[in-house]
Amino acid sequence: MRVEKLEIPISGNFGDIKLCIYPASNNAVLFEEEDAVDYGESRWQLQEGCTYEYEILADNGHMYQFTQENDIIHFSHSPRHLNSGMLKTGIYVGSLSLVIRDIELDCEVTNVSLEIKSVKAEYRTDYRKMLEDITAYYTDLVLMQGSPVTQKLEIDNNTSPQTLYQRYAFVRSIVESLAFQEAIHKIITNPVRKWEETTVERNISNVKRLSRRNIHEIITSRDRIPVHSGYELGLPLGLNSVPRTMTVTYKRDTLDNQENRFVKFVLRSFSSFCSELRSKKNANDRLKTEIDKTMDVLNGHLNNFFFKQISMPSQLNLNSPVLQRKEGYRELLQAWLMFDLAAKLSWKGGDNVYEAGKRNVAVLYEYWVFFKLLEVISRVFDINPVSINKLVKTDADQINLEIQQGKMIMIDGLYNAGNRKFNVRFYYNRTFAHTCESKEVYKSGSWTMNMRPDYTLSIWPGEISMDQAEREDLIVHIHFGAKYRVNKVDLGLDDSTNEEQMSKALLNEKNEQEEGIYKRADLLKMHAYKDAIRRTSGAYILYPGTVQCRLKGFHEIIPGLGAFCLTPSNCDEELITLQVFLLKIVEHMLDRTSQRERISYYINNVYNTPSKFVNEQLPEPIGENRDFLPDETWVVLGYVKNEKHLEWIRKTGLYNFRTGTQNGSIRLNRSFVSSRYILLHSQGKSIEFIRLADEGPRVFKRSDLLRMGYPPSTNEENKKDDIYIVYRLEPKQTEPEWAQYKWNISEVSNAKGNQISLPKAVRLSELILNARSGQVVNLHESQI
Repeated sequence: MRVEKLEIPISGNFGDIKLCIYPASNNAVLFEEEDAVDYGESRWQLQEGCTYEYEILADNGHMYQFTQENDIIHFSHSPRHLNSGMLKTGIYVGSLSLVIRDIELDCEVTNVSLEIKSVKAEYRTDYRKMLEDITAYYTDLVLMQGSPVTQKLEIDNNTSPQTLYQRYAFVRSIVESLAFQEAIHKIITNPVRKWEETTVERNISNVKRLSRRNIHEIITSRDRIPVHSGYELGLPLGLNSVPRTMTVTYKRDTLDNQENRFVKFVLRSFSSFCSELRSKKNANDRLKTEIDKTMDVLNGHLNNFFFKQISMPSQLNLNSPVLQRKEGYRELLQAWLMFDLAAKLSWKGGDNVYEAGKRNVAVLYEYWVFFKLLEVISRVFDINPVSINKLVKTDADQINLEIQQGKMIMIDGLYNAGNRKFNVRFYYNRTFAHTCESKEVYKSGSWTMNMRPDYTLSIWPGEISMDQAEREDLIVHIHFGAKYRVNKVDLGLDDSTNEEQMSKALLNEKNEQEEGIYKRADLLKMHAYKDAIRRTSGAYILYPGTVQCRLKGFHEIIPGLGAFCLTPSNCDEELITLQVFLLKIVEHMLDRTSQRERISYYINNVYNTPSKFVNEQLPEPIGENRDFLPDETWVVLGYVKNEKHLEWIRKTGLYNFRTGTQNGSIRLNRSFVSSRYILLHSQGKSIEFIRLADEGPRVFKRSDLLRMGYPPSTNEENKKDDIYIVYRLEPKQTEPEWAQYKWNISEVSNAKGNQISLPKAVRLSELILNARSGQVVNLHESQI
C-alpha cells in the first residue's frame, strides 16, 4: 500500500525510537506492505532510483544516527540535525539492514530492516522464474557431463550466509516451481493404485473355499473346536476337531505402494534439507523467513490426507516405469535427481545476486539472458557440446558454475550451410581493448576506449582464422546488452516531439544519471559499441518490455541497432522472434552480393591504401559526379605523334592505342578499361586533359580508322592488319578545373626517352600531386 510517509516504531530497553522517512524527489514513493513477509521482505519499503529524507526521533532525549555513511546513506552535517540525512537508493534492490547507534553513548543500540523495491512491478516473479531457469540449465549441464546425481546431502557449518542463501535459492526454485506444484496436484488427483495381496483371520464357518494353506491349518492349528461327528463332516479318520479361525488371502486396492511412498520421501527430503539449513549458525533472518515459507508449502502437501495413507519407503526403485513415464511422477523423479545437485551447486557469480541481502534482479537477469541466448544460438548454429561443458567444473566437494560477471566466457562452433561455412563464437563479457595506433588497426578492439559488451556473437568465414578475419575485415561482431531496468525503448522517432519536450526529457535523463540510474544511457551505449568496436555490424539491447524496435543502417538487416523484448514470463515466444532474427543474419551472411560485404571490402581497402594529401582545386563530387574519388579515378596517358594526329583526335573525338606484340602496344587491364580521363601529351609535356565517354573503349581495325581520316603512315602496307583499342572523348564534359594544370610526363610516368610514349594509366591523385603550371605544347611537322 502506498503511503505519504513511513513512521517505523523501534522498541527496546533504551526507550522508544521512531524512524521517519519522507519522499524527497519527484519519483519517490513509499510503501507499507502487509504481505511482504510472504516474500521474505520488510513491510517498510522504498523504491530504487529515488531520494528520501529520514529522521530518527527518540523520547529519551538522546540523539540517534545510523552507524556509517555509504552509497545509500548520506548524513546531514548540520549540528542541529545530527539525527537526520538522505537515503539515495540508486540501483540497489533488496533488503537494506540499517544499524542505529546512540551518538552520545557512541554505541550500537538496534537495527531496522527496509526493503528497496524494483521499479519493475513484476520483479518478484521474474526473480524466481529466472533463478528456476538457471537452476534447470545448471543441472542439465552437470548431467550432460555424467556427474553423479545421488550424493549425501551435507551442509558445511562454516558456509557463508551468501552461499547458504544461494543453495537454498537453487533448491527453492525446484520446490516452488509451477512444474513441481502441478506434478503434486496430478499425483493426488490421479494417483497410482495397485492390488495388494493381504491376509485376514476369519471364523471357519465363513470360509467358502479352502486353499492348500487352509488344509494344512486344519491339521496343524492349535486353537481348535471339538467335533463329535468328524467322519460325517468329511474329516479324516481320527480328526475330532477343527480350527476356530483360518487365514484367508484376498486382494485389495491400495495407495500405499512404492511409487507413492517415493513421492512422500521426496517431500520429506526437501523439508529436512530446509530445516537443517535453517538451523545453521550463519543463516540470517531473511534466509530463515524464506525457508519458513518454503517449509509451509512442503508441509501443506505432506498434511494432505492422501499422504497420511502412505508409509515411508524401505527401499527406492528408480527403475519403476511409473516413476519414469507417468505424468506427475516423472516430474517428481526429475526434481529429486536435480535436488541433490542443486544442494551441491556453487556459483561465485551468484555472490553479487545474493550479497548482503540484495535481491539484485538486474544482475540475475544478465546471467539468465546468457543462458537464453546460448539456447537460441545453439539452435541456429552448430555449437560444440564440449565447448558448453566448460561452463561447469566438478571437484570432490562441490560443482562450480563458471559464469561470473566481468569474467570472459567463450562458446564456439562451426556452421555449415552447404554452400558456405562460418566460424561462430559466442562471448560473455568479452573486452575489446583500446587500440588506436595505425599499426594496430588490423587487430580486434576499440579505437576509442576499452569496451565490454554483455554478449558478443562473432561470425567469419570457416576457412580462415579469427586473426586473419579481423585483419581482412571479414568478421562480423553483433553485440547484445541485458538491461532489466529499461521500461520501454524510446529512440526519439516521434516527429511530434517538440523542442521543449525534448529539452525536458534530456534534463530528466541528466538528473537520473546523477542519482545512479542510467536507463537511456544504457540505450546510447549500444551506439557506442557499434561505432567504437571495429568490425561491429549490430548492437541490440535485451530487456523485459513490450516494444520491439530495430533500426537498419540501410535496407539490409545489418548494420543495425535496436531492442528485443525478453521477459522471464513470456520468454518462449520472444525467443522465437530472436531466433528468426538470427536466421535472417545467417541468410544475410550467405549473400555474396550484400552491401555490407562491399562495405567491408572498401573499408579494408582504405586501411591498406596509404593516404595522400591532395588539396588542389578539383571538381566537386556532387550529382552525377558523385563517384568522383581522385584515388579511385584513373587517367590514361595518350601519346600524340604529331600535329596531324592531334588534329584527327580533335576532329573525330577518338583516341587509339595499338594492340599486338609490337613495342608501344597497349596491355589492357582494369585501370585502362575503367579510366575516366585521358591526358594527351607529346615531347614529355601535357597537351590537353579530356574526359572519356562512359561507354568504354571499342576495338577498331586500321582500315576503319583510315576511312575516318586517320593520318596514314609511310609504311602503311605493313600496318594494314593492325587492330586498335579506341576511346571516345567528351571534351564538352570535361570540367573547367583541369585547364589550370600542366604536367611533365616523365615525372608522372617515371619513364625516360622513348618509354614516355608507351601507354599507361595512372591514378588521378598521383597525377594531381605532380601538377604544375606550364604552357600548351604546339606541335609541328618538323617535331615528328
